Amino acid sequence: MTGIALFSQEPQRPLPNRRGINANPDSAIAPLVLSNDTLPLRVPVSGDSIFRRRTDSLPGGIPIHVDSLAGAISLPADSLPASDSARLAALSGRDSLMVRDSLMRADSLSRADSLNLLSKSSISLPAFSGAKDSIRQDFSNGQRKMYYYGDVTVSYDNMKLTADYMEYDMLTGVVFARGTLDTLTGEWKGQPSMTQGSETFNMEEIRYNFNTNKARITNMITTEQDGILHGKNIKMMPDRSINITKGKYTVCELEHPHFYLNMSSAKVVTRPSQKTVFGPANLVVEDVSIPFVGIPFGFIPKKPTRATGLLMPSFGEENARGFYLRDAGMYFVFGDYLDFAVTGDYYTLGSWAVDLNSRYLVKYKFSGNLALNYSVDQKGEKGAKDFFQSKNFGIKWSHSQDSKAHPGTTFSASVNFSSPSNNRYNSNGIQDALQNQASSSISYSKNWNGKFNLSINALHSQNSRDSSYAFTLPNLTFSVSRFYPFKIKNRVGKERFYEKFSFAYNTSFQNKVSFKASELGQPGFADKFNNGMTHNFQIGLPDFTLFKYVNVTPSVTYGMNWFFDKQEAYFDEETNSVKYSKGGMFSTLGMTHNYSGGLSMSTRIYGMYQFGRHRKLQAIRHVVSPSLSLSLSPEKGKAFNGWRTFNYTDTLGVEKSVDYNIYQGQLYSAPGKGRSATMSLSIGNNLEAKVRDLKDTTGTGTKKVKLLDQLNISTGYNFLADSLKMRTVGVTMSTSIFGKLGINGNLNFDPYAINERGQRINRFNLVQTGIPLRLTNASASLSYSLSGKGAINGNDGSGGSSGQNAADYYRRIYYHPVTNEYIPGGWLYYTNPNVPWSINLNYSFSYAKTYSYTNNTLVQNNQYTQTLGASGNVQLTPKMSIQAQTGWDFMAMKMTTSQMSFSYDLHCFRISVSWVPTGMYQSYSFLIAANASALSDLLRFKKSSSYWDN
Repeated sequence: MTGIALFSQEPQRPLPNRRGINANPDSAIAPLVLSNDTLPLRVPVSGDSIFRRRTDSLPGGIPIHVDSLAGAISLPADSLPASDSARLAALSGRDSLMVRDSLMRADSLSRADSLNLLSKSSISLPAFSGAKDSIRQDFSNGQRKMYYYGDVTVSYDNMKLTADYMEYDMLTGVVFARGTLDTLTGEWKGQPSMTQGSETFNMEEIRYNFNTNKARITNMITTEQDGILHGKNIKMMPDRSINITKGKYTVCELEHPHFYLNMSSAKVVTRPSQKTVFGPANLVVEDVSIPFVGIPFGFIPKKPTRATGLLMPSFGEENARGFYLRDAGMYFVFGDYLDFAVTGDYYTLGSWAVDLNSRYLVKYKFSGNLALNYSVDQKGEKGAKDFFQSKNFGIKWSHSQDSKAHPGTTFSASVNFSSPSNNRYNSNGIQDALQNQASSSISYSKNWNGKFNLSINALHSQNSRDSSYAFTLPNLTFSVSRFYPFKIKNRVGKERFYEKFSFAYNTSFQNKVSFKASELGQPGFADKFNNGMTHNFQIGLPDFTLFKYVNVTPSVTYGMNWFFDKQEAYFDEETNSVKYSKGGMFSTLGMTHNYSGGLSMSTRIYGMYQFGRHRKLQAIRHVVSPSLSLSLSPEKGKAFNGWRTFNYTDTLGVEKSVDYNIYQGQLYSAPGKGRSATMSLSIGNNLEAKVRDLKDTTGTGTKKVKLLDQLNISTGYNFLADSLKMRTVGVTMSTSIFGKLGINGNLNFDPYAINERGQRINRFNLVQTGIPLRLTNASASLSYSLSGKGAINGNDGSGGSSGQNAADYYRRIYYHPVTNEYIPGGWLYYTNPNVPWSINLNYSFSYAKTYSYTNNTLVQNNQYTQTLGASGNVQLTPKMSIQAQTGWDFMAMKMTTSQMSFSYDLHCFRISVSWVPTGMYQSYSFLIAANASALSDLLRFKKSSSYWDN
């Protein structure tokens, strides 16, 4: 039987009978049980009367019939729906004659609806539901108890209690709830869980009084912020505060925690804000009490989402900078939109640093963060020989705009600017310290219906190796999207050739400066600025197909460059040479013009070789993609493009002249002298194989395998050049073998020979040496990755599927894996094949050949670089992993920066180890700390060495 029971906590009024004699006045709380099986609604009562039957009514006019001998009050069947009242007699098991004739009842129109009564009762009365197994009542010997079995729920005000078993005493208004013991497994199921508002309490037993709103609880567990509160004997008061004796506070979520604070007494206050206060407490680790490690009292406030407070520092020691205190400071909150943290570092030998980190957010508009740091870094003591001091700073700013805030307009920023040595002295790890390149951009863009685009940018880049910086302030770009002026909107028939004409335009203005850090603020710094403006007009011509297979695309280009500075040549008698003087930034407005025409042709040629459908290798397909382009450029080395001829007489009285361009050396290049008619040739190759798919069970499935992604050969020829008409020959190749081994290569050849001084001459290398091409540089790179998913189900990684344990995976190796030399006694290895792992290998090689002529001797300089890198990760257990990365420089014959790290999750604690064994960043770090953020600063031990001490 399942149902809902409603209980009134107000004393019942005496029910007058027909003769004016009241019913039993001792009935205090009467349960109203609504059955899902449409049984008659019964209200049990106690006591006796001189009358066996009488008729009264509930509030709202619902008539009831009192049977004093039966000890129950029954509602008439006609108060139920018609379908239920028809079945009432049969289902009730009582004589239908005992039900009073409906004609004797009060008019049903004057009665309140029973559903209305239910809705009113559910607000202020405890409502029981569920009881999937059964409901039992006991009204003997003056008792008023109801018993509920199987997934029971009771709701009262904002409190909801669920348990597998409940009993309710109507006389006292107390409900008792507990779980039930599974005799097969020996485990308790359906233990009580109480929810009040947003809080949830789990317990073994509870007695809750609906009249006083008090409760007595046994072994309750609740979550307090990041911690978990256990209580053995608990009292809940009407104000929802909780008194606890023999309690535990821990951050371990296990039912039997690994460690906890053993509290003698505690109180949890919920109003006006939640907080926990407890008395003397000591530490217990693995059930071992440590009485001398404890605190006299504790206070656990409710942690808000964001609140102003202290930031705990870390402590340590460095040989170079002394003892230190790092990251001590304050965190400030300013409303819902802004917060920032101010922290500082201090070292006993004089170094110090200040950091500011801020975040801001306006929903649906923008968000970002800002980080500033300034430090004075010094090694040694003042006056000592090894004393060194530097001042460093860093700025990081990130800003993004919500796409819906201003449609068509965006503003974003990504700034990373710092002093050259800031990463070395103020980095959070080895990877940050090794970072030499940094860049920034601040961008504003505006779009007008996709037709016009405006972009204003501020750009920055830096290299900490040589302390070089480059700024572009601003970079302004405006563009007009491609449009077809002759396109017919409502065309009839085929597209006409002139409809394919298109136009597009873009212009860019830049103001750029490049300098070294030591040159900042020096005299003449403003002369380092380079600025200019470029205009490009893109004219699209109709393309067509030649001989059905050759795609032909003609092109016309026109561009214009504007210059705001120029140079003039003069003769310096002291050096007997021509020098140039600049007029200064924005001292002039000059223009150059660049125009050319061209024609490009491309096609594809397919070749196929069939091996047979029944072979594993069924076919190989070769795709050749030749491309030929012709470009014609007339003579542009004229005065209107800035070319001048300077005539002078040297100190020996010889008249000379030199051609130069007044815009030379600026941001944009002026067109060079001479005509050009060039041809560029490129041949691309692709190889694929068709093989049988062994995974296909039908035996007819196939799949494609790439043998060669691309092999490109390119060169060119200038028909109008006076010498060295042929361009260098370039070969590029890339492929991937089985999706694991990536191969990339690049070769450059020169078709011309060199003279005795190492200079190129207008003579083919084939004629002079008999070798068609002369290699000038080459590069190659290989990358290989391996990984295993593993099947870790147990702590040892065995998975438990093969019946083996962890000890079975230890193997003794008697032969050296490289030299195959016998090892007496052998080496012990852990060789579990089920653990997840990954290995990444990369190899790079480069070669460049140059020539120098010294002491009447031609010297060939061969420059090689060759490195091997490796990184890997092994997940030994679900909680333990090892990561490593290293490399080897074959030319320097030494190891590159290597690092090994180890992490182990001990459920409540974590251990992490990092080690850099060699190099200028040689260091180590060992950390063990609690996983919970509430105790991570308190329960923490760290030991490390700094690369500053190297």
